[in-house]
Amino acid sequence: MTSLNKNQFRAIAYYEFLRGQSAAKTADSINEAFKEEVLSHSTVVRLFQRFKSGDISFENHPSSGRPPIQNDDALIDAVEKNPSATTRELAMKLGVSQSTITRQLHSLGYRKVMSSWIPPGSNSSSHLASRVSVCQSLLSRPNRKDLISQIVTGSEFSIFYVNHIGQKKWNSREEPPTKQSKQEVIVKKVSICCWWDSKGILYWEVIPSDAVITSLEYSSQLQKLANAIEEKRKRRTQTTLLHNNSSAHVAKNTREKIKSLGWDVLPFPSHSPDLSPSEYHLFPVLKAHLREKEFKDQEALETEISKFFDAQKPEFWSFGIESLVDRWKYVIDNDGDYFVD
Repeated sequence: MTSLNKNQFRAIAYYEFLRGQSAAKTADSINEAFKEEVLSHSTVVRLFQRFKSGDISFENHPSSGRPPIQNDDALIDAVEKNPSATTRELAMKLGVSQSTITRQLHSLGYRKVMSSWIPPGSNSSSHLASRVSVCQSLLSRPNRKDLISQIVTGSEFSIFYVNHIGQKKWNSREEPPTKQSKQEVIVKKVSICCWWDSKGILYWEVIPSDAVITSLEYSSQLQKLANAIEEKRKRRTQTTLLHNNSSAHVAKNTREKIKSLGWDVLPFPSHSPDLSPSEYHLFPVLKAHLREKEFKDQEALETEISKFFDAQKPEFWSFGIESLVDRWKYVIDNDGDYFVD
């Protein structure tokens, strides 16, 4: 664990900028040197953009006209770490109101797609063209049926211990308004990391909601996944991993781990939850299953999650993976636009 602060890391990034290094290589080299994820690729990209504009200050930039949040970086970092976070979760994390979070996200150009926050630029012609290009490359692969059967996909999802949803009720004029107790300010939750294929769940684990998964920790998870594949899919000859391109997923440690396992990795366009089977298929159904349920501890929560996975029929899992093909086609036919259910 390093004792350097953010400003010192930004100074190192500025040095690499002056040397002509790319943002991606700068992030990789810094993270490799400190043996942990200290700067994400997107953070370094923003720093390089700042340096190119002539701003070489290493302090956070205060946001104009939005005094409750001291700087945009804090909100952007929170969204990048958990794109599926609700405005309520972000408000609690940053100590501001939900309306403040909503206003600032929209002012920064974020929008919601598949319950995930998509950053500004997601509608740019270059980003949409990138989505089309990736989907075309995937559809043009030979032996597509074999590819679908080889895919193992995974992601992370936040789960609350209490999942009650307040509902509005129509009252007659004579009836007094229905009183509802306010929820506690502190909401207990965890995160579930899970991986699955067209035949079912392979490996999952629950971690603290505030845990930051570094490339080393993610590599450890991949080894556990590999062990599960060896145990549950004895006839599998090839594994093709489909995951998003978060910093932990594309870091050098992770790439080396995947190479050592002999796996392939499918290209994945950035900020595309509509092309992630966990985001568009598994997690929405799991969230609906947990609605209105309450758990006293993590053991009870894990028991319910396990029951949910066991209860799913084979076609549930196969449909989630096989529907990728239709989504790839949709993106191509609609010039990169997002698939909205």
